[in-house]
Amino acid sequence: MTGWVKINVDGSVSRNSSSATIGGMLRGPSGGWLVGFRMRTGMSGIFSIEAKIVLEGLKLAWNRDFRQVELECDIVLLVDVLRNGLAAISSIAEIRLIHEWCSKDCQIKFRHISRDSNKVADQLAKMDEDKINCLVTLEDPPLSVRDLLEKDIYNSSMDES
Repeated sequence: MTGWVKINVDGSVSRNSSSATIGGMLRGPSGGWLVGFRMRTGMSGIFSIEAKIVLEGLKLAWNRDFRQVELECDIVLLVDVLRNGLAAISSIAEIRLIHEWCSKDCQIKFRHISRDSNKVADQLAKMDEDKINCLVTLEDPPLSVRDLLEKDIYNSSMDES
């Protein structure tokens, strides 16, 4: 597949649960939905949780033959670690695995975005899934994110004009 795709990811930690949920989506060059994904995962620090969803997003993009990826995340420290080459020496397994994915035959850009600009991924991360560590892919956007997705596409097109 040619052309750049964008991956937006986010994690959500519930204070009432012993697990976290993570979610994200792949968008085409015009901002349209390609595929969404979400997962319930074991509880760990927010940095590890966000790194896990970055890793899952990269795997999904690779498995769908996307080789030019811009990944957006609202955790500035994670983006800095990935951009500055510190991933190879990280003590967090997911970070080291992301570093390995970056050495594949693909182009990956990491970008920090504000939480307000990441509402679709945030909503996907808050959707509850029963099975732990089972990635659920969403070929169509769930009803709960369609309005947010339309607003994001509209705002993106306004930014470009």
